[in-house]
Amino acid sequence: MEFALHYLPEEHTKEQTFFYEINHHPTCLGLVKGDRPIPDLLLFHPQVVKALVERGVKVFVQRGYADHTSMTDMDYANVGADIVDDFVALTQLAKILVKFSPFTDIETQMLQNGQIIVSRVLPSELDVQYINVLAKKKISAVAINFIKGKDGWSVLDNILMSSTNAEIMTQRLAHFILPLIESLLFSNNLRYGVQTNPALLESMYCYRGTLCNKMIATQLDVMWKDILSICFDLN
Repeated sequence: MEFALHYLPEEHTKEQTFFYEINHHPTCLGLVKGDRPIPDLLLFHPQVVKALVERGVKVFVQRGYADHTSMTDMDYANVGADIVDDFVALTQLAKILVKFSPFTDIETQMLQNGQIIVSRVLPSELDVQYINVLAKKKISAVAINFIKGKDGWSVLDNILMSSTNAEIMTQRLAHFILPLIESLLFSNNLRYGVQTNPALLESMYCYRGTLCNKMIATQLDVMWKDILSICFDLN
């Protein structure tokens, strides 16, 4: 998928209150504002959101999601996304939550049972409390930086190091992240999505509350179960 970046004039949106019925339908996606954003870099450009909306995905974007770039909330609203004020609102609306930076301890405490979170994860920053919260809430968690290319290196890290041009990196991120997100959004169920998407199989480190990453388990000295045995019924 290729897209051109068209920057619109700065616009200001009025703050409004929306009342939504809680609907964790699989095709509801929430984009969470990052804590340490890279200047001018977006994981989900408005044109990527537009492509998802046109496929029937309900996209909710946290207000200020692209404040570190030339994009505005209005740019996302104009392509069909709904702007919500905070993280709590996103957890009430979307089954799948995506954030470029790791989810914080406070954010994981706010997650709803059975949600799916997608983010960058540094194993050195994880602790047992974080894993226990995921287990208690039956959360499935994906680390996009765990996906490796043919060279054995993280695809995400290669994208971020391949250029200093944020526009080019944003386009490459779109090619990288869309297939992964679509496999979560459009598969019949999570298990089927894992079975049919090698990148998802490689990057999922918590499957419905079960830790399935040996590196993390070893580091924290906790129990784990191989995701192959979980999703393919291997004995």
